[in-house]
Parts: sequence; C-alpha cells; structure tokens
Amino acid sequence: MMNLSIRCGAIVLLLLLANACAEPETPTGPTAPIGTTASPPTPPAPPAGSFPAVSRPARIYVFANGLRYPVQHWTIGSRYVLYDDGTFALQYLGSQGPFEYHGRYTEANAIITFRWEANQDVAAPWRPATGTLTDEFLTVRYDLIMQLDDFEDAVYVRTP
Repeated sequence: MMNLSIRCGAIVLLLLLANACAEPETPTGPTAPIGTTASPPTPPAPPAGSFPAVSRPARIYVFANGLRYPVQHWTIGSRYVLYDDGTFALQYLGSQGPFEYHGRYTEANAIITFRWEANQDVAAPWRPATGTLTDEFLTVRYDLIMQLDDFEDAVYVRTP
C-alpha cells in the first residue's frame, strides 16, 4: 500500500514538472494597436526658484526632455549657458538655491564637447560630455562615469 502511494505521488510530481517545463503560450497578437507608439511620461515641473542672471553674451538652453525616464528633479531644473568666450555653466535650481558647474566647450559642425573644471583631481574624473545642436535644441549625452555621478542625458531648448 505504501509503495502504491509513493508511486502515485512520484507520477503526479513528474506530471507537474513536465507541465512546468512545457513551452509557454505564445501571444496571438500584439498587446498594443499596431502603428501607435507609447509617449514618454511628462516630466514634473521644475523646482521653484530662478536661475541667476546671465551677465555676458551667451546662448541659453533650458531642460526640455530627458532621453531616459524617469528624469530626476535636478535635471528637470537645469540649463546650459554657453558663453561666447568658449566657457559654459551647467546650472541647477537646488533646494538651497541655484548652483552650477563650469568648464570650457569647443564647437565644430554642430557638435559641442564640454570639458569640466570640477572633479578633475579624483580617481574617476569627470569626462567630457557631448552635445549636438539643431535649430533650437541642444542634446547632451554623458559617458558612464558621468552617469554614475548622476548626470542624465537630456534635450535642452534654446531660450531667447
């Protein structure tokens, strides 16, 4: 009697394992209508406050959209100021007031390379960021070291 119970239990166990290892069901159609794309979420409003006044000739680009989601509040409240003398400031609206990182940029064929003044004397110094200019937009991309320091790829729109 005990042998029969063990055999039946083993058979049931084998059937359960075989069923678990069977190929999963394949969906019969797409889960979203064909030809539509999901729009990225709308980022929240930037933090309250205002950027410092620009005191010399410059092009100003304010955050428009992140290239990855979600985008952190510090990126939402950021802008690039490209001064005509080849220097730049990446400015943030922080909870303690605005702050900024400085550096120099070079521009050729609608490509901008940003070189930072900050964090150059550390084991993993900040590496140059790359910007691409179009009519009204500046798209900035960072390498992995910069992303690990909380810089986020984003699109900025030029302001008058």
